[in-house]
Amino acid sequence: MELLDKNVFSSINKTDSLKKYPVKVLQVGDGNFIRSFIDWMFYVVNNKTDFHGKVATVQALPEDRTTPKLNAQDGLFTLLLKGKVNGETIEEKHIVDSIDKGINPYTEWQELLKLVEEEQVEFLFSNTTEAGISYSPEDYSSDQSPISYPGKITALLYHRYLHFNGDIQKGFIIVPCELIENNGDELKRISLQIADDWKLPNGFVQWLEYACVFCNTLVDRIVPGYPRNDVEQIHRDLGYRDDLLTVAEPYHLFIIEGPEYVASKLPFKEAGLNVKFDKIAPYRELKVKFLNGGHTMLAPIGILSGVDIVREGMKDPTIFSFIDNALREEVAVTMRQDIKNESNDYIEQIYDRFANPFLNHKLTDISLNSYSKFKSRVWPSLYAYRKRFGQSPKRLIFSFASLLYFFKGVCTNANYKIIDDEHTIEKFKDFYTKFDGSKVELIDFITKIVQEDFLNSDEDMKEMYEEIADNFLLINQEGMNSAINKLEGRG
Repeated sequence: MELLDKNVFSSINKTDSLKKYPVKVLQVGDGNFIRSFIDWMFYVVNNKTDFHGKVATVQALPEDRTTPKLNAQDGLFTLLLKGKVNGETIEEKHIVDSIDKGINPYTEWQELLKLVEEEQVEFLFSNTTEAGISYSPEDYSSDQSPISYPGKITALLYHRYLHFNGDIQKGFIIVPCELIENNGDELKRISLQIADDWKLPNGFVQWLEYACVFCNTLVDRIVPGYPRNDVEQIHRDLGYRDDLLTVAEPYHLFIIEGPEYVASKLPFKEAGLNVKFDKIAPYRELKVKFLNGGHTMLAPIGILSGVDIVREGMKDPTIFSFIDNALREEVAVTMRQDIKNESNDYIEQIYDRFANPFLNHKLTDISLNSYSKFKSRVWPSLYAYRKRFGQSPKRLIFSFASLLYFFKGVCTNANYKIIDDEHTIEKFKDFYTKFDGSKVELIDFITKIVQEDFLNSDEDMKEMYEEIADNFLLINQEGMNSAINKLEGRG
């Protein structure tokens, strides 16, 4: 069976070749989500407006493997949108042709720098997971790519600044899609810190401040990704092989917070897409704490219960009851009053999306970088509950214990693989290789990680550390489902 490429595309679409649009967008990251969200949007925009620009993707990490697959397929991939919208079943197939090429900056840095010199390239999108927008000290060399995402951004912007002699009209519009609060502001802050580390000239710092726009964003679409279980049948139905085949739900929402002129430069709304140029706060509260928080709690609990996909977790009465009670009784009660009234309706909506019969959204995929995800998605609700009610939310505490228990997999022959940043993996490896099972040692470890990674202070939360430890030991003794039932008073 032929691999999807420009020749297969031409034969399917009865056209001589792919559209020859110039690259207008750089994109750091080329995983399933950003391709099914941003690259699909530019595909729609190119078909429905006169934007007529393509995307060049930039490999985020040296070990990533998507870039060669993209280039082998001439930037093409198939996106299957499946689900229900207003009670109507939607099944769509799109061969997304918005990507011009993929660039590996670790071997093709000079090619990437040449692209940054092109005047029409003025947008930079990204999705490098929550862990991507973080500060990592590293040296600067003009002839090789930094490893970190903010390092790459700073180096690329500096090269553009030099090439255009500091022209204030040649800045980038930077639109990060990582799911952290104020992602654009944080990326800008770190980039300025890196510029200071590298002792770059003050003129560049001023140019980065005033010529470049860093937008805050919120993204929302469930993307299970590559359909491993059904891929052979799908390939037969398609009539070609696609190593980047991706499945997503039809629902999408993109909130972009930035200057008004950004909306005129990015014609998403004109293309009929559900994109809002608006304040993010109310949308973010609902999405991050309920949809993403629900996913983040479900992943370790489900995996440790032998559940593989989101839909099956929602069908399990014990797991569903736990998640439902956590969201309604411990997360919703911490929301701002103007959002709290919408919480129940939003929760019902996400349950419909979680139960999408067409999506096999694997919990192991959701568990990627689960430590930083818990910090941004669940911890704020846990902390706010304690502050408001003077006691711990028992289910969110149990979720924290579940996360820590899940990380035992770094040192055991677990039937799941833990993928997280190296520092996090080493932290848990170091603990679990020496852990003797004692509650005292466990509390000491919990105290240390909470104070260092979650509180960034020595705030006294001694009783909470003991509660997390008690739940950890309960899971160890009873197993996940039995532990949940005991927690809920059913055991």
